[in-house]
Amino acid sequence: MLTEVLLWIHVACACSGFVIAGGLGIAALRARKRNHGELSLSFWRWQRVVQGITVVLAGAGIGLYLSGRRPSDPLHLLYGALALLTILLQGATGPDRDLRDFFPGLRVKPVWIIFGLNAFLWAMYGRGLSTGFFGV
Repeated sequence: MLTEVLLWIHVACACSGFVIAGGLGIAALRARKRNHGELSLSFWRWQRVVQGITVVLAGAGIGLYLSGRRPSDPLHLLYGALALLTILLQGATGPDRDLRDFFPGLRVKPVWIIFGLNAFLWAMYGRGLSTGFFGV
């Protein structure tokens, strides 16, 4: 019973994270021209939501792994780890923080960094869905 609940939580988080991360990537691209790269506070709220979803997804995935429900494709675990790494990098960004402070040699506008991280997270969610839920 617990593994079924964890599986539904895992799949629901993966699907919602896929949609939200994709939407945030599109919003960052649109803000690049409309707002000169300035992202709204609601954007940052949704950014934190997708980060929370990713943590819940990882927790449910770890619970499934420990209960013996291993993914059929071992790369599925790599995609989950890369998603967690991505949200750690996203945590270094925000309305009052710039990832370039951590990487001084980086010569890219912050909005492109945000877009890239969300696009990568979207891809990790999509790949995880294709090797996990839809790959079963």
